[in-house]
Amino acid sequence: MPGIVIEKFVLSRDIFKEVYEVMNKRRDMVVEEFKRKGLLLLDVKKKLSSRLLVGSGAPSILEVGLTLSRNYGLPIVPSSSLKGTFRHYCEDSGILNETELLNVFGTTDQGGGLVFLDAFPTGEVKFGLDVVANHFQPYYMNGEVPNDWYDPVPVKYVTVTSGTYRFTVLIEPTLKKELNEELKVKLKNAFLEMLKVYGVGAKTNYGYGRFLED
Repeated sequence: MPGIVIEKFVLSRDIFKEVYEVMNKRRDMVVEEFKRKGLLLLDVKKKLSSRLLVGSGAPSILEVGLTLSRNYGLPIVPSSSLKGTFRHYCEDSGILNETELLNVFGTTDQGGGLVFLDAFPTGEVKFGLDVVANHFQPYYMNGEVPNDWYDPVPVKYVTVTSGTYRFTVLIEPTLKKELNEELKVKLKNAFLEMLKVYGVGAKTNYGYGRFLED
């Protein structure tokens, strides 16, 4: 089943050329408008240097999900995933103090100072299969004794194996003053470092979700 999905993506990839152009044109318009107002933090294109899997736990016709754009059908990194990952990265690395964390990411009662847009591929992306072998299914599903005599149960799933993605982060107008130039430079460098060494999406501990320069 995952192989059939990949085949359909490959056969129809020419259709996506126009979609890439439309998405880039729309993003260009947003970037130019916010740049003119001094509300653009970053707009970069980064090349995928490892496999990418986003939305593995989402409902899917396969056993492992993959987040696709609702409108265009392309594999994207949702804005919510980027914001959550970046917050974790900033907290883990300790580059922001508590006040900066509050201003940048907000709370349930206060909006954050940054607006993350979905990251999307700027050109052709390639897909490939990966596999995970569950060894303790009877233990997890039936409560049986955990041991190594169970047969492994391989599960194939679709991942993005190559492509260049466009990342855009805007500044919330009402919180522009709190984000001084020093903080903006720090945030931009931290975001790029996150893409390079921390990764986004699922299975980052196994090297997934890293991006290098375009």
